[in-house]
Amino acid sequence: MKAALLLVNALYFLFGASMYMGTMWVLRFFLYPTWRSLTPDNVGEHFGVPTILATKFFTVVVPPMFLSGIVLVATEWGDWSHPLVWLAAVCLVGIVVLTYVGQQIIIPVNKKIRGGEYDGPAALTPLLMRWMQLNNIRFVASTITWAAIVWYLVAKPDLLEAL
Repeated sequence: MKAALLLVNALYFLFGASMYMGTMWVLRFFLYPTWRSLTPDNVGEHFGVPTILATKFFTVVVPPMFLSGIVLVATEWGDWSHPLVWLAAVCLVGIVVLTYVGQQIIIPVNKKIRGGEYDGPAALTPLLMRWMQLNNIRFVASTITWAAIVWYLVAKPDLLEAL
């Protein structure tokens, strides 16, 4: 039973990390190129709506990821020479970094863009470019976090035995 619960825990973290990484990859490779040409007239539709929806989604998904990350670390606690404890720690640190960067640095920029708090159309593009640069941090962090949870699942044989 314990192994099954730990598997569910790790799979939830994998779900959240996959959603986060997938969102960041879609932003970087598919939306960034089109957002360089946004104007005050269409920024709400093409930037505002997606960022509001993503914020609502991750506000539900991320808090349990913190708990899940803590469980991952607590499960492996004690043997710092074993790679599983480091992978679990990377997962927990990853979600902390992603949340901090998003909440403390990026969301204020989101609000400026959505609220039209910039000096005319010419100032929108540099603000969007700054937003994209900041999200590149989350692009890298989400990819590392996802790789850590995948590696953790592959390397933890008793989790797979729970199936």
